[in-house]
Amino acid sequence: MFKNLLSAFDPPTKEKKDTQTMLASLLVRAARVDGEYHDLEKSFIDHLLSKRFEIDLINASKVRKEGEKFEANVTDTVQITREIKKEIPFEKRKLLAEELWGIILSDSRRTDEENNFMRLCAKLIGVNDVDNANARQKALEKIEGNK
Repeated sequence: MFKNLLSAFDPPTKEKKDTQTMLASLLVRAARVDGEYHDLEKSFIDHLLSKRFEIDLINASKVRKEGEKFEANVTDTVQITREIKKEIPFEKRKLLAEELWGIILSDSRRTDEENNFMRLCAKLIGVNDVDNANARQKALEKIEGNK
């Protein structure tokens, strides 16, 4: 009993770190899909990671950089989303779709590659077309609200 209680105060496990890296790699992939990866997108990812994992921006930046390394060495989005689906409950995947759309829309333009990526990614994380469209609209409203 005490062992379980004390384990609550342990530092994050490798599994937790891997979840953070996997999510960061998917966010980075969304940012890179149009062939451009700007500081604005990096900052956007850092803020998303900071909020999601309740970490400061310095640590969020470190997680993003780990995600960048991982994403650069993975050729298949399925690998990334398979791991994410294990860790992110179904009811929170709509939020993930909204975050992905936020990254894609953060540079104020959408390419065919980005649209295709989001269609595929939404299916891979289990978000239907209607919820994906709603996630895109919410992301757009947030971006327009911040201008």
